[in-house]
Amino acid sequence: MTVAKIVDQDVSDKIDTQYVSAQFPHREDVGVTFLCLDDDDQEEDEWFDSQGKRQFIICLPYDLVKNAPDIRDLMVAIVKKRLGES
Repeated sequence: MTVAKIVDQDVSDKIDTQYVSAQFPHREDVGVTFLCLDDDDQEEDEWFDSQGKRQFIICLPYDLVKNAPDIRDLMVAIVKKRLGES
């Protein structure tokens, strides 16, 4: 699984893309981009890219991320739900 992030700098360290990727070694056919911006105009999306890889954009609530000590388990749970693995 390829995991990327587009986030505000003050929450960047909390969005652990390597941790999430390590939880899904069997899903090389999926890409996830986490968005966490102090902006209410974020939209989730899903599509298949030109190589047939399933792509997700997952929006994380900025205030929750900023105030939570650790959101890695939340991130994994959201990905599992989107993949239908929960």
